[in-house]
Amino acid sequence: MRRLTLLSLLGLVLAAPGCTLLTFVEDRLDPPSPTERGIRFQFKAPAARNVNVGGEFNNWLGTANGGRFDPSLDSMTDVDRDGIWEITLPLPPGRYQYKFVIDQVDWQEDPANPETIDDNFGGFNSVLVVPSSVPYEYDEGYLSRLLDTSSRSQRQVTHTFTLEGHADARDVFVSGDFAEWDPTRHPMQLGGDGVWSATVELDEGEHFYKFIVDGNWIPDPGNENGVDDGYGGINSVVTVTR
Repeated sequence: MRRLTLLSLLGLVLAAPGCTLLTFVEDRLDPPSPTERGIRFQFKAPAARNVNVGGEFNNWLGTANGGRFDPSLDSMTDVDRDGIWEITLPLPPGRYQYKFVIDQVDWQEDPANPETIDDNFGGFNSVLVVPSSVPYEYDEGYLSRLLDTSSRSQRQVTHTFTLEGHADARDVFVSGDFAEWDPTRHPMQLGGDGVWSATVELDEGEHFYKFIVDGNWIPDPGNENGVDDGYGGINSVVTVTR
């Protein structure tokens, strides 16, 4: 059996159509690394509307122990719109598991970090070890304040979802990130005008949702705002404010 040397492997990569040494190097991102301001995370997602980094350091963006996803936690930015999202966090020394979350629904491990561990859900969490000596200042109370999600004052807004055109349906529900995508938590009621409706308390901000009509998941036909759901379909998007 022939062994692939580093040079021959590189040759195979560069033989791909449109691939040059420059593009091969440019497409590679560094794993999380210390900077003068903290640990810098990077993730390439050109089509994403928003990206967060979630992990043990922020209660998995609030979802640990049955909590709600908090899109305001550790939201990454793509300032120059090159498709590479970044955030720098002043993490204290320690070992942390983490993932990137694309558009609040798609949890992905870090492709730039080879260190992973089973996430117990059929996938992997990336693993970051922050050394005892770092070039930035960190606050010993940083994590305790961040993890104390019970002290966060989340402002909620009453929002009514409506669905027309399914007056003959037997059961209709609305579900989304605000309900951990539970298909039966929010049943809708059929009005005399043939319109289904459900009133839900939502945190301020952007939410993804769908309707479940007699067991079939569909986006909101009355809402043109949508985003890829990662499964070949569309999640509807609603933004609520006071």
